[in-house]
Amino acid sequence: MVRVAVVGAGGLGANVAGELAFHGHEVRTYDSSSVALDRLQPRLAEDRKALRECGILAQPAFVGAVYCMSRLQEALKGAEIVVECINDDVGAKAELMEIVSRTCSSNSILTSSSLRVNVDAIFERAVYPERCLGLRFLFPVYAIPEVELQLCAATSTATLNRIRVFLERMGKTCFLRAGPEPLVLTDAEREARRTRALQTTNSRTRRFPLVPRCTIPDLPNQDMLCRTLTAELEASGGGASCSSGGIGLVRERDCVVCMDEERNCVLHPCHHLCTCAQCGRMLLKRQDACPVCRRHIASIFRIFHS
Repeated sequence: MVRVAVVGAGGLGANVAGELAFHGHEVRTYDSSSVALDRLQPRLAEDRKALRECGILAQPAFVGAVYCMSRLQEALKGAEIVVECINDDVGAKAELMEIVSRTCSSNSILTSSSLRVNVDAIFERAVYPERCLGLRFLFPVYAIPEVELQLCAATSTATLNRIRVFLERMGKTCFLRAGPEPLVLTDAEREARRTRALQTTNSRTRRFPLVPRCTIPDLPNQDMLCRTLTAELEASGGGASCSSGGIGLVRERDCVVCMDEERNCVLHPCHHLCTCAQCGRMLLKRQDACPVCRRHIASIFRIFHS
């Protein structure tokens, strides 16, 4: 699992976030428009439904999680890869990527999705330009294996290798843009790739039967909520090893905002347990929305680990 920040929650950004979550990555999405963030989860729900109906998605939900962050700094914190998906405006992209490069970790890979904007112009003011490159998922993103890469003048071989390994582990095929025109698939080509993805899913399902995903039931009252949370915490606490699975469990218990403290704050009325008490109070004070479902936060209450 890789933590990825997707900047821009429009049509392309939503599809990229969904595709990354489909492959098990943790996605933290930011958009300057609260309307776009509010529309993200309903759109992802529609995408999941469509993918299930056509047979590509075998389970009820994506393996990875998608969080909606209303602050760019919170979306970038801990991100190993940043995918910029805003409109093709060279000035806006260059300004955004300069801010991103100064905010995120120096080890983060910065990528930009662009049809015709020159990638060197996008990253001309970026800090550590050797970690920057163009990365474009071909429309409609889901079930499309090809991913177009555009190298900047300063892009390092190490950066190219890291992004190649990341994409290939998702079954993607990287290719460099040849010439000034981007590759755009025809309807027939998209359908052929969708059919191939369906065949792959069916083959995997026959070899590995699905295990039902554990979900939290409806919580009609606070007593039921507390009992459910206690059972979940007792089941997940203690005995987590430092193997790859143990590390994943530990990361899943981190606050999605600060990622430093353990999740111990329940947001009301959505009942999502996704932040620490300090970040929960911060979200409530600034009248922010739940990072998971974007519902308004009316109140919070803290839970204590025994």
